Amino acid sequence: MGKIFLEKKEKDFFSDSFWRFLTNFWTLLFMGFLIFDFIFEGKFSYLVAAFSVIYASILSVFAGTKEFRRWQNAYQSKNHPGEIFVFVWTLVLVFLLLAPWIFKKNYQISSEVVSVYIMVLTIFALTQGSKKIYSRQKNTLSD
Repeated sequence: MGKIFLEKKEKDFFSDSFWRFLTNFWTLLFMGFLIFDFIFEGKFSYLVAAFSVIYASILSVFAGTKEFRRWQNAYQSKNHPGEIFVFVWTLVLVFLLLAPWIFKKNYQISSEVVSVYIMVLTIFALTQGSKKIYSRQKNTLSD
């Protein structure tokens, strides 16, 4: 019985839905925090590094487990493309770059935010490449 419980917990911990939820939660929390920090002109910018590290870690684990599952033929796409993450992060970054000038705010974008954006682009590019290679290999094997 203990073994079944552990297997169930392990399955839940590594499930796509768990990591998708955690990634979406931290994405919204981090983006909300960045806008909040902008409104208060960087008074909470000392927290940006911590948010960045946590967010980067969770997004990396989500993308990595998703790709491992894809290569094990266990991943089922739920139509949550990475393009949405890239698009939303692009909007947030453009806002944070232009808004101080538009709203005459004394705000400087953190280098960590730019690093997170680059990381999101990198993870997206890597997962897209992995998906293409997987599709080619799958098609080659089925021919």
